[in-house]
Amino acid sequence: MQTEAYLNELLGPYMLGVLISLGIGLILGLEREYDKRKDEVGSAGIRTFPIVTLVGFVMGHLSETISPWFLIAGMSSIILFLGIGQILRNQLEPSWGITTNLALIASLMLGVMVSQEFYRDSVATAVIVVTLLSLKTTFRTIIQNITHQELFAFIKFVIIALLILPFLPNKDYGPHGLLNPFEIGTIVVIVSFLNFIGYFLVKFVGSRKGILLTAILGGLISSTAVAWNYAARSKENPNLSREYSAGIVVASAIMFPRLALIAAIFNPKTIITLAVPVVILTLICLIPGILFIRKPSENADTQIELGNPLNMLNALTFTAIFIGILYAVHFGNEYFGESGLYFSSLIAGLADTTAITISMAKFALADENLRLSASVIIAATLSNTAVKMGIAIFRGTKTTARLVSYVFGSVMAVGTIYILIVG
Repeated sequence: MQTEAYLNELLGPYMLGVLISLGIGLILGLEREYDKRKDEVGSAGIRTFPIVTLVGFVMGHLSETISPWFLIAGMSSIILFLGIGQILRNQLEPSWGITTNLALIASLMLGVMVSQEFYRDSVATAVIVVTLLSLKTTFRTIIQNITHQELFAFIKFVIIALLILPFLPNKDYGPHGLLNPFEIGTIVVIVSFLNFIGYFLVKFVGSRKGILLTAILGGLISSTAVAWNYAARSKENPNLSREYSAGIVVASAIMFPRLALIAAIFNPKTIITLAVPVVILTLICLIPGILFIRKPSENADTQIELGNPLNMLNALTFTAIFIGILYAVHFGNEYFGESGLYFSSLIAGLADTTAITISMAKFALADENLRLSASVIIAATLSNTAVKMGIAIFRGTKTTARLVSYVFGSVMAVGTIYILIVG
């Protein structure tokens, strides 16, 4: 606000608005001019957009002294002019798009926003519009590579997040009032969203980009899936056992910060108690994983089968697991104290670490449970690490089994020592 006040005093409100409008128009016009250079259809460019933005600013400025109807009439006339031009062009060339005209209308409205002194809002909106315009090729590439299954999964996710979740009752039901449909639905949506991000990162960024990068991105979804796939690949290509072992341990390294992030989403205070063990266990996996690959092979098969990005059966299974763990944590703590919580976490970690992490993050909303919650989450990761070590031993080569066992054995030893000291 001090900067705006200084510029207002230096230039005056009118000239400041002119300069901001000019800048917004130049940003939009530059992108459209560059688009025309690629021999794509377009008419307005580096000169037209600044003029339209300035026209919007002037109309908004004059409407305050003349009449609000001046602005309404002016905007209507320009939109009508663009509409008629669009119709005439479509008669000559049916494939003529409407993106540039819509961008011109947006430019006009941004100029009006500047006249009302919404400086930051108008600039932020202009950046979003420019980003959408410049990502046309990227969007087309993504759409061309999306399968029907992925599109249907995205539609299902939108239906769950926007049409079902808001209408779930935000009340406690069931024994001991542990079942809140809205909270459970929110958890499913958040976890599904994170899985979506990881899935498409693997598909469009990690795929065929190398074992380590694919393992890192795959670890955002499921380090167990990476271990399952890479252990089998090591038997198919024994000479790449070190590389696949690296992928397994690096994916597991990502598991620790991923769970810390999930816990922080539901209870930000957990990050305080999880920070130290998460950093230590991450480094125990990450450093050897990088050292295992001295010279990455270009012939390594990096593909990971991660399945459907939103499988409804998996979502329902996760919900059932979460509810089961929720009650296991409640009754385990009530009847057996800390030992009951650790037992529940060890059992839960065999199948899924996300559900127990969320349950313990909510359990730690009472500050006195923060330290215990962190130890229980770490115990679940150790259980899950033991599962992945078993996968490497039984599905991988001897080299893969040996290297992964060294690293995961160290993780379980250090994690156990941490629990004994802190827990």
